[in-house]
Formats: sequence, structure tokens, C-alpha cells
Amino acid sequence: MVAIVPDQADPQGSPEAVRSPRRVRGHGASRRVRFERDSLARVLRLVRTHEGITRQEIESGSGFGRAVVADRIATLVERGLVEDSQVGVSTGGRAPRCVRLRYDAGHLLVASLGTTTLGVGLSDLSGRLLVEHHEQADAAVGAERTIDRLSALFDWMLEEHPEARPIWGIGIAVPGPVELPGGRLSGPPTLHRMPGWHEFPIARILGEQFGASVWLDNEVHLMTIGERYAGRASGADVVLFVKIGTGISAGLLADGRVHRGAYGFAGDIGHVVVDGDAAVLCRCGNTGCLEALAGGAAIAREGRRAASSGESRHLAELADAGQVITATQVGAAANRGDPFSIELLANSGRLIGETLATLVNAYNPSLVIVGGGVAQAGEILIGAIREAVYRRSRSLATRNLQIVRAEMGRTAGLVGAARAVTDELFAPDYVRSWIEHGVPTRTNEIPRASVARPDPGRAAPRAGRRRSGPRVGTVATSGTRSAP
Repeated sequence: MVAIVPDQADPQGSPEAVRSPRRVRGHGASRRVRFERDSLARVLRLVRTHEGITRQEIESGSGFGRAVVADRIATLVERGLVEDSQVGVSTGGRAPRCVRLRYDAGHLLVASLGTTTLGVGLSDLSGRLLVEHHEQADAAVGAERTIDRLSALFDWMLEEHPEARPIWGIGIAVPGPVELPGGRLSGPPTLHRMPGWHEFPIARILGEQFGASVWLDNEVHLMTIGERYAGRASGADVVLFVKIGTGISAGLLADGRVHRGAYGFAGDIGHVVVDGDAAVLCRCGNTGCLEALAGGAAIAREGRRAASSGESRHLAELADAGQVITATQVGAAANRGDPFSIELLANSGRLIGETLATLVNAYNPSLVIVGGGVAQAGEILIGAIREAVYRRSRSLATRNLQIVRAEMGRTAGLVGAARAVTDELFAPDYVRSWIEHGVPTRTNEIPRASVARPDPGRAAPRAGRRRSGPRVGTVATSGTRSAP
């Protein structure tokens, strides 16, 4: 049996309100309609939070009587939102039948917009990806071209999976901080540190094209959520996820929730000053930032300098062959024994580890996960991070601390986006807005604060359906055709 605490966050449908016929009758028909809507939403949220829940458990958790619960479940079944599942544990007599959410009742479009990559996916309401695709990209080409390509990929997935319509929601992971009023996804977002993207109406364009509400968040926050549900963070209470790519950022997971901060900026550790004397200018305008000295762009920059000066023979040979030196190639050179590359990665790992040690001392996580493209450079980088964290942290904070490499790769951001969107769709205020319609679409009457709307002062250009572009790295496409 599942122990359920009655939901205290829903005053409209509190047990006291249910048990007071006078209050319901006194407010007339509008009160009854509101009660029916709120009770439907409450029952649905209880079902959604359990793999299988009995009607008796719903009665206990909601405070509703047997007749109300039976009627609401019948309505949800009729609308295709829930279904009977396995038989529960008998406490005497016939075993009860459990009810569960129909994960195929709706689908989500998700995307991860990286600095150098673009990933898209289609998921059900459990966050399970039915199809995903990743390809090389360049955010520097601008928002309009990138979103045009993203729209084409979304169209392609829906053409391959027509049963996924209508789309319930769209989740987008973006590189860098996303300003979220109140630290929640349910507010108009502002993108930072993405030149040309600051006022571009991403949510409006995609929302109008696909008829769904759109949410945006920092990719590291969504990757942290993805690791929590489908990766190495599963089962851990306090987790620190660190993404080392072009930049460096972190996500803190505590009690199953990501800490976003007051305005969504939490985890921007790439701009912690680690060397006040360093003359390297960071993209934020300061000098001595961790990202500018140890991130993927910094490693690539130092690798190119060593190739040009001959300090690294291996990298010089690659450059002479016409290859552009990147952090990935520096990692490969280090794994082949190149002394310069080994020292470069070790120094980057030390700077990152010393910064993480401060967070370990402050938050005492049980698990640190290191992800991002640069994290795949090899054990030299991870080993240097571990050594610095253990050396700089207090012994009590590191007693049972594990520092591991992420295993989900680019999939983490897509899974995290799907989970974050479903959490928003089933949030108390939002679910009450669409439960009467049976499906959340952009045309439903929904709370204004719930949709991630961009700056309304700028007109939204029409997103085209361009079919050109590279066909790179299709992953887990479940038998679909190649990406356009």
C-alpha cells in the first residue's frame, strides 16, 4: 500500500470544503463547477505522482468520498488521461485495482540548444524519449536560423510520429542563464550571454507553429533533472552536476528539486574568479574567471597556441594537417601521452576541482557528476578534479562523496526538459486551467504567468520549414527516416 499525505496546497479542494455541503450549495452552480474542476485536477495529480494507486488511497490522499473519487476517475478515464493498471495488495477480500496515468495521452517536443550542437526529441508524459536526434550546429549563426532548423526537425519528428499530435508542451534547454522571475519556469524568460538571442521570441514562434506552450531553462538545470530521473543521480538526495563544455556551469539537486535561485541564475560558476592576476579576458568582461582559464574554449585556445609554437608536437602535426584544434583533440592527444596536453588538462581539472571544493563544503552533496563534452576528454581531467576536491574539502564533507563522469551525454538535457515540462503541466494552477478541456493546448484559457513568453514588444517572424542542413549523428530514432 502507498502512504499518501493529503495535499495541503489546494485550498479550493480541501477536505473541509468537500465535507461541507452547505458551503457548496451556498455558492451555487459556479461553486459546484469549480469544485468539479478542482477535484478532477487533484485526483489527476495524485494519480500522476504514483506508478499505481488504488481508489482507496486516492480517497485517503484527497479527502474526497468514495462516490466523488469514483466519478472523477470515470471522467478521467473517459477523457483518456488515466487507465486501470495492476492489481494492488489485498488487505482482506478482493485485491483492489490500481489506477495510473496514461503516459501516451500526450506528447512533448524537447530540444537542447548548445553552443556547438543541436539536439531534439519527442517524449511521452513519463519523460521517456521515443526518438532523439543530435547534430553539429553553431549558435553564432543567429537565433532565426537556429530556430528555423529546430522547427524543421520538430516537423520531421511529427511526420514520422503523427500519433503524437496534439503536442502538450515544448521544453527548450539553452546554454547559459535564463532569467526566470521568482526562479520558476512559469514566467517570461530572458536569455543571457547569447548574442542576438536576448529579445528573440522563441516561445512565441514555436508556440504558434505547434499549438503548445513553451518553457525555456538553462541547459545545466535540465541536465541535472535528466540525471536525477534516468542517470547516475537516481536515488541520491543531494547532487552536484557540473557541465564542462565551452563554458562551465553547475546544477544543485536537493530533495528531488533543482535549486534555480531567486531569478534562475544559480550555478553560474564559470565566472567565479580563480586567478586575480590572469590577463585572459572572459566573455563576461572580467578577467581570471574559471571558464576563461579552464573551460573548453580555454583548452582549445591553449592547444592552438601550443600547436603554433611547437610546444606540442602532436597538436602541431594535427594543425599542419589542416585540422582545427579543439578541446576534444587536446583530450585525445593527452590520452596518447602528449606531455603538454596532459599538463593542460591536469591544470584545468585542478582549477575546476578547487572551485567545486567550495561548493562541496557549502552544500555537502553525496554525489558529484561531471558532464559536458570536455568531461569526455579522459580520466586525466576527472582525476585532477577528484584530487583537488578531496584536498580542498573538509574530511566530513568528502567522507562518502563520489565523483563520477556522466553517462547520459547529450540525452540528459532532453530528458530533463521533458520532465520539467510535465511538472509544469501538472502543477496545481496549470492543471486546473486545462482539465476541463482534457488536453493542454496553447488556445486553452491558462494563467498568463504559466507560459514562458518572450518580449511582447517584438514582432514574431514566421518560422519557415527549411529542409536543408547537415545530416549528422541521428541517435535512437526508433526506425524513423534520416533527419532532413
